[in-house]
Amino acid sequence: MNPFVIVSIVLLLAVIALVIYIAADKARRRKELDELIEFLTKVQDRDSFPELGLEAEGRMLILRSEIYKLASTLQEQYSGEVKKNAYMADMLSNISHQIKTPLTAINLMTDALKNGNLDEAQRRRCIANITTQTDHITWLVRTLLTLAEIDAGVLVLKKETVSVNELIDEIVSGIAIEADIKDVSIEIDIPRENKLSCDRRWMSEALGNIIKNSLQHTESGGTIKIGSEETNVSTNIHIEDNGCGISKKDLPNIFERFYHGEKSDPNSNGIGLSLSKQIINSQNGTVSCESEEGKGTVFEIKIYKSATI
Repeated sequence: MNPFVIVSIVLLLAVIALVIYIAADKARRRKELDELIEFLTKVQDRDSFPELGLEAEGRMLILRSEIYKLASTLQEQYSGEVKKNAYMADMLSNISHQIKTPLTAINLMTDALKNGNLDEAQRRRCIANITTQTDHITWLVRTLLTLAEIDAGVLVLKKETVSVNELIDEIVSGIAIEADIKDVSIEIDIPRENKLSCDRRWMSEALGNIIKNSLQHTESGGTIKIGSEETNVSTNIHIEDNGCGISKKDLPNIFERFYHGEKSDPNSNGIGLSLSKQIINSQNGTVSCESEEGKGTVFEIKIYKSATI
């Protein structure tokens, strides 16, 4: 056969093969593009993302993987915002409820004073009641602002070395009269060398809320024991009472904001223990609770000496 013809045939076959390859490549790319469009549609329309699939390969698989990661991140952020908005709505509702009660009492006392039909003793009781309710609102607003600052990470803490013994003595002296009235003894057994690195004011607030909670749930003749141990890792404080205890149903929720358990005081606002936990956590600490109904409750506070939590 003529060499020229052979060369011509080879060139023709090469051209045909190239055309087939280009056509096949275009078909493959079109298929990949269609699959990618289908994948994006599923990502957009479904709450749970589709599998990445094994049919994609090369750059198309990398692209699909990156889209998947981005969509997952955006969905997590969206879910977080939804939860945050729901939390804020619940919090505002609870704040409104908490403030409404003392405001109602103030309005009633104010109306009674306006009538002018009260004797001097009744008038003084109304004024005292208004003062009490106003103080309660002031405390409530201050506490809620503190919680908001902790949530936002802007609460300014001034750390110093504090004697645990002195700190507990100050707190207990502030509730000594109430303890005497209830006939509840408070026993303190803390080595004088035990120290804490903390913001004295806010740690006093946190521990004070816990001790007051124990006092509130300890009946006449009961005892609250406060002790402390220091280890290489942390300074520990335990507050134990032999009061009514906490039910198994309520125990996991006692540090939740605005939570009211079965044995909560009707006048309780449900934020004392939550505030304590937030303050302790913000000072490199943890707080836990163990309790048994009819036998008492133990709170365990650990303030770590280095950033270990």
